[in-house]
Amino acid sequence: MRSRPRRLILEPHFEFLFMIYVDAQEGVSGDMLLAAMLGLLEGADRARVIQSLERAASRHGLGLRVLGIDEEGEHGLAVTYAMETPTSESASREECLKTFAQIEADLGLKSEVGRRILGEIFRAEAEAHGIPEQDVHLHEIGRPQALLNIAGIGLVAQLLEQLRGGEYLCSSITTGAGVMVVSHGAIRVPAPASVILLRGMAHTKGDSPGERATPTGIAALRVLSSSQGDRPAGDYRRRSVGFGSKRFRGRLGRITLTWH
Repeated sequence: MRSRPRRLILEPHFEFLFMIYVDAQEGVSGDMLLAAMLGLLEGADRARVIQSLERAASRHGLGLRVLGIDEEGEHGLAVTYAMETPTSESASREECLKTFAQIEADLGLKSEVGRRILGEIFRAEAEAHGIPEQDVHLHEIGRPQALLNIAGIGLVAQLLEQLRGGEYLCSSITTGAGVMVVSHGAIRVPAPASVILLRGMAHTKGDSPGERATPTGIAALRVLSSSQGDRPAGDYRRRSVGFGSKRFRGRLGRITLTWH
């Protein structure tokens, strides 16, 4: 019998409201955003959250690790997975929601943010394929590691809110361009679901081929961000970088958060 997961509650360290600026000018994905959000937590708080994510991952056949990365004089974090039971099968909406609920239970969490992100993805995929949402099957996004990224973003967003939370402001999003190969064939970048999710959001293709902004990352920014614009003037209290696993023109993809 599994022990009941403990709910993570952090003591507020600050007495001010904050605003988080999300610099997505080098792209955004679920793992990059999760890594950058973890970087905003202080050491002991971050360690407890990572342990919770690792335990939840292991219950779904995954080995999750958060790595420190140094590149070009910049330090940040990256979320990586070792999968014990890899699969190329798609998952139905019902299966995704069931797995997501199990992950939330493992984390001791019910996050409105995570569920809204998943809802945005189903809405966009349904429109892209011209089918009802209940008939959507997800490929890469339906895998446990992608769902854990979404739940993890919801968890850290909730914990940051406990630390006197404020609003999120996002830059223009760089999407990338060209063609990529996914589970069901070759598609243009940005992917059809990404194009739908980007409606009403400032974005640009940038100057590098490849997918720089994934549907999960874009959906997360749609849910978290209250507006888009330039980074606020003045000093910031904390800065974090979330690295991806792909390189564009020899440079690792990354997203940068600044806490104002």
